[in-house]
Amino acid sequence: MRADYYDSEPIPDRAFMKELKRLDKRLGCKYRRDIKRFVITWERSWGPVGECLVVKDETGGFRQPDRRDLLILCEGDLHRTDLRERIMRADAYMREWREKEEKREHDEIRNQTKDDKLQLVKAYRRAFNVGTKGDPFRKVIPKKQNAVNTNQTSA
Repeated sequence: MRADYYDSEPIPDRAFMKELKRLDKRLGCKYRRDIKRFVITWERSWGPVGECLVVKDETGGFRQPDRRDLLILCEGDLHRTDLRERIMRADAYMREWREKEEKREHDEIRNQTKDDKLQLVKAYRRAFNVGTKGDPFRKVIPKKQNAVNTNQTSA
């Protein structure tokens, strides 16, 4: 028998590999020498192979990959959830984001106009092209020219 037929590295179970490939064709399992553990990998369309999961027992030691690892991968799979549930989560997220954005805009406008109310009026006039500049002081109403003052007593 030839010595190159045997490898010192462990090989994952064939039944496990079949189940893994049934989950996704891009999944694989390889032995990493540096950590002396099996690693479940995922082939990307570009770049190096990504690692999804390191297979280890409860104490952190070496073990062969089995059904427990498949269940962990299934729990992390977002596409296995119900379509309605995913839509509801996305809807709730967008509703919450809109509320936060409205509150942020409201706070921003309030913070800009805290110090000076005339600042808001000027900004409104500039934005909507309404009228001319506002008076910085209160208006003085002119008196009528031929008005008789009734409060004076004649001497």
